[in-house]
Amino acid sequence: MSLAFDRSSLEEKLATAASDVLETMFFTSVEDADSEAERLYINSQTNRIGASLDFHGACRGRLALSLEREAAQGLAMNFFGSCGPDGTEEDCRNVVAELTNMVCGAMLSHLDRKSIFCLDSPKELPMGEEAVGEVIRDLRLDNGLLRLAFSLEELDEAAGH
Repeated sequence: MSLAFDRSSLEEKLATAASDVLETMFFTSVEDADSEAERLYINSQTNRIGASLDFHGACRGRLALSLEREAAQGLAMNFFGSCGPDGTEEDCRNVVAELTNMVCGAMLSHLDRKSIFCLDSPKELPMGEEAVGEVIRDLRLDNGLLRLAFSLEELDEAAGH
């Protein structure tokens, strides 16, 4: 099986997958954060929380995401249905892991609905570490900025994978 996509197509699919998940599961609005000032702001922040996960199947790769702690707290409140800014650190970590899992699943469905993929468990990024990958997409959420990073590697069919 060959999955070949250009960068702009992957960026668009990544933004669509994340927007679908964020709007339906986390009840938050999503806009493009494509200005240079916003990109520089994301890169300068150390109070970010993130996660990554590897996937394999018809192809393999990684999805990573990172966002401001305030945005993670807002997502946790929306996702868990709690009121007020009293979300715990554990709630933030759990919601970031779940967001990573859902966005990756949605992204892979946008790439190929007929193939089977296995998702590894999300792993927390070290405090303040930014999501990195071949394709980067920044989104503006209600409470902060989200960076999505996606890397895709086609399996070598001759190797029998």
